[in-house]
Amino acid sequence: MRNKLFCWIIICNFLLTGCWDQRELSEISVVTGMAIDKSDEGKYSLTSEGISAEELNPKTGTGLTPSIVFTLHGNTISELSQKMNVGASKNVIYSHMQTLIIGEEVAKEGLMEFIDFLERNREVRDDFNIIIAHNVSAADVLKVTYPIQKSSSLKLHVQIDSMVQNWGGDPDIRLNDVVQAFTSPGRHPVMAAVTIQGNSEEGSSVENMKEVAPKAMVVLDSLAIFKNGNLLDFLPLNDTRNYLWVEDKIIRTVLSVPCQKNKYFAVRIYNSKTRAKARMIRGLPVININVRSEAYLDGTQCAKDMTEIKTYEQYEKFTEKMIEKNMMQTIQKVQEEYKTDIFGFGEEMYRQDYRNFKKVQDHWDELFPDAIINVHVKVQLRRSGIRTKSLLNNSK
Repeated sequence: MRNKLFCWIIICNFLLTGCWDQRELSEISVVTGMAIDKSDEGKYSLTSEGISAEELNPKTGTGLTPSIVFTLHGNTISELSQKMNVGASKNVIYSHMQTLIIGEEVAKEGLMEFIDFLERNREVRDDFNIIIAHNVSAADVLKVTYPIQKSSSLKLHVQIDSMVQNWGGDPDIRLNDVVQAFTSPGRHPVMAAVTIQGNSEEGSSVENMKEVAPKAMVVLDSLAIFKNGNLLDFLPLNDTRNYLWVEDKIIRTVLSVPCQKNKYFAVRIYNSKTRAKARMIRGLPVININVRSEAYLDGTQCAKDMTEIKTYEQYEKFTEKMIEKNMMQTIQKVQEEYKTDIFGFGEEMYRQDYRNFKKVQDHWDELFPDAIINVHVKVQLRRSGIRTKSLLNNSK
């Protein structure tokens, strides 16, 4: 009996593979960013950024480039991603990718072909940023160095996250968001767009990291609009924030609101909620958008007495009117110029008035430009910072 048990233990040991696919850190190259462009030598050009852990560490860094960017050309992203060892000396892994940059020409032709690969691939997580390169190649964006975050893709990841948290100029789109927008009725996807300020060739040099004023920087530029899987156009950065108001994605932001001629006060929005109600009335979609926000005064150029309630009420009304005006301008621009529902009003109609939406689902984009949109904003100005009386009232 004991011999049989011993034999079974020996047999089971052969079945226990352990860490059969383990890879030591010294044997791998971690890809933190990918860029996809249109290629003359194939359908796609894939550029990957692999980081050097030694150079990113301030204790072991020697001043050499902290990352290596390598480009291949081919017909499928799947083939190119596995072919990187043509130039890379270590095994390439994609599980820590932070940023995917897509070239403008590729986006105009459609994203579904390589989005399908990313969604199927078990090594690629779905929490990376997806952005569009505007007026520059995606590879050039990935090559620009930066003094603080020495990896271009890691810098972009932190930059976009900070923008989302503090101003609201990025829709914070991940892979799942893109797939859902492509497959959901009544919504077309959007993505953040970036461009390069300065000379892109000088920006790719290590010397760019040593400059107080870098020769080139990657900046958030606009909002890319898609229709039927293809890039349609770009909305300016201010319209991006208005889009986020509609989408209930404003976390914090600052508004400069006019109070007198050529004078402004600044309010810091720190808590905002947006709710949309959608109904079909007499054959037309009617969307009522309600925004509730809390804010505090962040600075003023107007000599107003902040000890009086009427001053707060006046500032609240000024802010409400400005937000309503800006939101309506962006919505009307999208309705008239692009005729594409990027706001997900059709999606809201699907949830709230399914029976009527089912009748118009196939031609929703034709109906969207005629939709009646109402925006109502309520702002509560909670406090005036750490100072009540303005220096403008006490100055000599």
